Amino acid sequence: MNNFLNVFFRSLIESATEFLPVSSTGHLFLFSYFFPFQDISHGLDFDDLFDIFIQSGAILSVLVIFFPLLKEKFLATLEYLNGDNSKKEAFDFQVGILIGAVPIMLVGFLFKKYLDQIKSSSFLLLILASAWILGGLVFIWVEKKIPVPKIVKPQMEKKHALIVGLFQCLALIPGVSRSAATIISARILGYSRTVCTEYSFFLAVPVLIAASLYKLYKHRAILNTETIPYLVLGFLITFFICNVIIKWFLGYVRRHSFEVFGYYRVLLGLVVLWFYYLK
Repeated sequence: MNNFLNVFFRSLIESATEFLPVSSTGHLFLFSYFFPFQDISHGLDFDDLFDIFIQSGAILSVLVIFFPLLKEKFLATLEYLNGDNSKKEAFDFQVGILIGAVPIMLVGFLFKKYLDQIKSSSFLLLILASAWILGGLVFIWVEKKIPVPKIVKPQMEKKHALIVGLFQCLALIPGVSRSAATIISARILGYSRTVCTEYSFFLAVPVLIAASLYKLYKHRAILNTETIPYLVLGFLITFFICNVIIKWFLGYVRRHSFEVFGYYRVLLGLVVLWFYYLK
């Protein structure tokens, strides 16, 4: 496959799956398993860098879409720090994101050597299939058994942010899905689908920025005139498509459950499992 076409499809996959609870990393691993970049020096390293770096385009779309809210929270937090106790909710909002983001960044750093080896593992497809199937079954169970709360909490409480953050660590396993781990755990804790989804968006900002910076530093030696244009193009495509996906997804969760994503995960996992044992 032509590398520019490869960039387009990977960026499309990232955009369509980053914030949906189906695992963007799993989908990108699956795609690169069949369609790696061609004739690029340090090909496997570039695969690794590209798939993580384009997530920064998704993060920029979150910052753009939620800019009015994030700006309001930031300014209110400054007022709280200057002594205005009526702005404590905004401060708690910021702290809740920080608390939720720290566990996965810490665990990811401590186990980065082993996590980096998963993509080249001979068991990659089995890992992906198992994570998709098990995660899908849990999703279906949660949506069928956990009622939507009648009293809607406006934002994630700090005591729950740590629990959600710990569950998010499961997303370091390809196929689990960062958004699925956060949404499922938040739903179990009694939050509405909208609050779960928006918190998942906000939590992605520090987590994916940290991941992108780490990969850029790790693979800095392969940043050159050959690779940078692919990275920039992937970033831009992801940014523009994610703007559409996020707005659609927010509208979807206000009217529907997440159950369909559970069935999708199970079906995809079964197909990958079938291929794994067939090959």
